[in-house]
Amino acid sequence: MLSLLIFFIGYMIFATANWIIHKFGPVTYEQIMFHLNMPFDSETRLMLSYFKHTVMTAAIIILLLLLLFCRKYKFHVKLIDQVRDFIYAKKLWFSLAWLAFCCLWFVIRMNVWTMLNYHNIKRETSNFYEQNYVMPQHTKITFPKHKRNLVLIFMESMEATYAKTPRHDYFEADLIPELHHLAKQNINFSDNEYIGGSSPIDGTQWTQAGLVAQTCGIPIQLPINDANFFHPKKSFYPNAWCLYDILRQKGYEESFLLGSNGEFAGMNRFLETHGKQKMLDILFYSKRDGIKVSFEKTTKLPDKQLFAYAKEELSQLASQNKPFVFTLMTLDTHYGTAKFADDICERKYGERNNIKNVVSCSSYQIGEFVNWLKQQPYYRDTVIVMLGDHLTMNEFFTEDMNRKVLNIFINSSIGADRTKNRTFTPFDIYPTIIESLGAKISGHRLGLGTSLFSDIPTLTESKMSIEEMDTEVRKSSQLYDWLLYGKNVK
Repeated sequence: MLSLLIFFIGYMIFATANWIIHKFGPVTYEQIMFHLNMPFDSETRLMLSYFKHTVMTAAIIILLLLLLFCRKYKFHVKLIDQVRDFIYAKKLWFSLAWLAFCCLWFVIRMNVWTMLNYHNIKRETSNFYEQNYVMPQHTKITFPKHKRNLVLIFMESMEATYAKTPRHDYFEADLIPELHHLAKQNINFSDNEYIGGSSPIDGTQWTQAGLVAQTCGIPIQLPINDANFFHPKKSFYPNAWCLYDILRQKGYEESFLLGSNGEFAGMNRFLETHGKQKMLDILFYSKRDGIKVSFEKTTKLPDKQLFAYAKEELSQLASQNKPFVFTLMTLDTHYGTAKFADDICERKYGERNNIKNVVSCSSYQIGEFVNWLKQQPYYRDTVIVMLGDHLTMNEFFTEDMNRKVLNIFINSSIGADRTKNRTFTPFDIYPTIIESLGAKISGHRLGLGTSLFSDIPTLTESKMSIEEMDTEVRKSSQLYDWLLYGKNVK
């Protein structure tokens, strides 16, 4: 029984690492800490998947081992009997060796040494925020008399890596031809001379973190010593001043559409805290249209349905004769739960390359939605901003790939003098969106970001490298704690 218990624990460690990497790709310390401090009730399906691939599988293997070693068989093969007897006699040693292997596998697979290094960095104190964070609420921001609408599309896991350019052809095809065309015809801030984007920073690499980084100019960093304080039941970054706060103050109507449960990861708290937006999620449409939602509230709308709802909501917003900001978050390309729309797209890359098909189909659907927007009477007064929320969490990428988060600005109020060969982060997108609407920001900086429409270098172009910023944002900061918790913490 002791040997079986050790084997069970070892397998759980082994399977847990495999399950996490398969579902989410390489994960970060901050991502793990963030979700450990969030309610899991909206992601019961994930928990069931984990149970299925770990506990259930381990139980089946143990049952087979019991049948193999404890049951008496009528037929005998001398060699098999000898091997079985040897293993049975050394069962405790084999179990301990198995446990050691599984622990080593977990350490390597989960890159534990890097996570421990992150934890050690967090024990350090830095004045990085005090020196570089610009308080948006204390910054003069002047909007034009005639305010332009904003349609903000967050594209799940969309990165410039999927495009085929003279610089890179990672997939032997252009997986996002529609988005690539839009990037070339409009404004794409790039790290190279072709299509490109921003460099992810620690605390910006998952959906909620990508949203906060690009609309608030700060990362999501949870110091492990203070993580228990962070349960956003009432507010989410109460002292931060974000894109939606600014636009609400300027008289914008705000609506946010997502195809999942808005309760997950504190999304509803963020939207209530910043702008008090109208949230349209799967639960909203379940009540309104009778869409069946699973008991665990894990049902998600496919993007084709999401775009249909988006057209409906945009028509209503445009009829109010007030400037509006409409945000849409796609979902089909979420690795682990990717969905392919067979009734819309053709499977160009075969059944085995499903993620390629899903990405290609997402590009097509987003392109069609943008074409629809261009045909609407309010389009001439509307800026469209298309952003990847983070890089794809997937193992088929390699370390030598130049991976950047995609951005596209359509119908911007102003032009940009320099869009190529820039070094910037998701934080720089925040003031860039504001200035794309024709607003003027005193100093062209908000949060940790610098408007890419200005001639002022970003922090990573003037003060530090991407790697240096990546290290600095992880360190403890009293100013950051004030933004995050709303009060001073030890």
